[in-house]
Amino acid sequence: MGETFTSTFNAFTNKAQVKESDVHENLEADDMIFYHSIRAELDLMKREPNPQTIHQILNYSKSLR
Repeated sequence: MGETFTSTFNAFTNKAQVKESDVHENLEADDMIFYHSIRAELDLMKREPNPQTIHQILNYSKSLR
């Protein structure tokens, strides 16, 4: 059984920088136009979880080991 950890990715990666570079690198002109037309709606759907919720999930997963 393998274990997966994402903490090293989060610790060494600037999320905003990755998001912007991915968007601009991988999209063609038509895709960019479409992205900009729906960007406001996408931003409204973005959620930031409560840190307490994250800790509860981590504690629960650690208890299963």
